[in-house]
Amino acid sequence: MMKSFVTYFFLLVSMVLIPIASGLSHANHGKMVEAASPYPTIAVELKNQNLSSYILEFKLTNFELIPLNDSSVINKNEGHILLLINNKKKIMITEKNYTLSSDLLNTGKNELFVMLMDSKHFIFTKDENIIYVPKLIYKEK
Repeated sequence: MMKSFVTYFFLLVSMVLIPIASGLSHANHGKMVEAASPYPTIAVELKNQNLSSYILEFKLTNFELIPLNDSSVINKNEGHILLLINNKKKIMITEKNYTLSSDLLNTGKNELFVMLMDSKHFIFTKDENIIYVPKLIYKEK
């Protein structure tokens, strides 16, 4: 049942990801691609740097971060990190450390979802399940 909930949740989240923007298109957000074995994993450590920012340290295995303008090799686990904040704000990250401004967060509980994407902005999966890690941040007033 939990597996179904997660699948449906991310199906809904993927519908939010499809922007109506021109220029550098991210219209493929929400599509999925099966990762190659050995499968990538992701973990996130959160450090409160000060009242105005947080440091996110991404721990990746079997995944290579590449610049946004580079093309991923087919059947190779490479691309970028997609950070979703409260299912609304999205940030593409190509480094293992990221400084998150507290201005992007709401007062109180904030939900972060961290996913891996290829250069075509397809979300990586393992056995048709999205490879992701959730994280909560509580922001004081």
